Amino acid sequence: MRVELLCTGDELVTGLTTDTNSPYLEARLFELGVKVGRVVLVGDVREDITRGLQEAASRADVVIVSGGLGPTADDFTAECAAAAAGVPLVEDAGTLHFLRERAEKRGRELTSNVARMALVPQGAEVVPNPVGAAPLFIVRLGGCRLFFLPGVPREYRALVDGVVVPRVREELERRPGRTWRAFRLLRTVGLPESVLDARVAPLARAHPRVVFGFRTHAPENQLKLMAEAPSQAEAEAALAAAEAASRAELGRSVYGADADTYPGVVARLLTQARATLAIAESCTGGLIASQLTAVPGASGFLMGSAVVYTERMKTAWAGVPPDMLERHGAVSRPVAVALAEGIRASCQTTYGLSVTGVAGPTGGTPEDPVGTVYCALAVDGGPTRCERFSLSGDRELIRLFAAFHTLELLREHLLTAPSSP
Repeated sequence: MRVELLCTGDELVTGLTTDTNSPYLEARLFELGVKVGRVVLVGDVREDITRGLQEAASRADVVIVSGGLGPTADDFTAECAAAAAGVPLVEDAGTLHFLRERAEKRGRELTSNVARMALVPQGAEVVPNPVGAAPLFIVRLGGCRLFFLPGVPREYRALVDGVVVPRVREELERRPGRTWRAFRLLRTVGLPESVLDARVAPLARAHPRVVFGFRTHAPENQLKLMAEAPSQAEAEAALAAAEAASRAELGRSVYGADADTYPGVVARLLTQARATLAIAESCTGGLIASQLTAVPGASGFLMGSAVVYTERMKTAWAGVPPDMLERHGAVSRPVAVALAEGIRASCQTTYGLSVTGVAGPTGGTPEDPVGTVYCALAVDGGPTRCERFSLSGDRELIRLFAAFHTLELLREHLLTAPSSP
């Protein structure tokens, strides 16, 4: 099955908005074993959208179109769909009724521009939008089915998960002689992409039914495993064997799979260990705490976090002695250790994490140039561990990797001593 995506909107082709919808759908389709053949961005030009629809339909079995279904003057994708199909726009009674009720509940009258969202190409299948106003509609052009979705990410994802992916799956299952697929995404840390490739290269040769692929998403690298076989059971068995071999080869570098997130895995390990954590952050400016508090239930393990950006606050909030700062400087091993131990003692937690460094673009010294980072882990009843890293990249990348290396100290400890701090 060939699938293409067509995304409309001037904001996408002028750099004002990043297309986040396509990567989401691509990942969902890849789980079915479908690799998107082409993604096309088209500005708000009627002729370009109409021609883009016709060209995509001539190549693909399924085309997913996003954007241009709202109430404003630059929302004319439905018109272009009708033009591409050679049919008029008609009013969908169900959508119009929904829009009128929606307006009344908000104490408003249904305006003509909002009512335009009920216009769809004649003969289209209309599917209500569970989280928004504009519906999804499906049009056939020759042998191709075109799904038209609103571009608002929240609405787009709800319709992708509720309508598009199930329909594509059904069509795949109906196809005679189809190839069955099973997919796993292994998430790794601490391995450059080239090293990951070299480590699993022998495994790819030993598992011919599995396609090994790679993706970098800093600070992690991902190993994509897709098994292909004449039956689902054979595909799943081939995938399981390749996954087991990959995990054995990569060891603790594999932190999770599929929808796992790095902060989520660290949070789970802390919860399982019934441990508590406090953090003192300098160069990362609260990034570590932000990542962890994005995980539901973080209050069960994260007791507190301090952004100790200045020397005065390193002393006031984490108890770093002023003479230590004067002797060694804020970016140093002794200060990182003192920060971790001080914040742990202050919050009375199982663990204390700290990070201090030079994120740039200025502020480095010959001894500690831009990119130098010290991070430390203080343990209740155990020795404090401190590591020095030399990171490269711009300020954003250095801060991202500094946060990762700091959390990795904690993850490694939890994996080696899961039952006790």
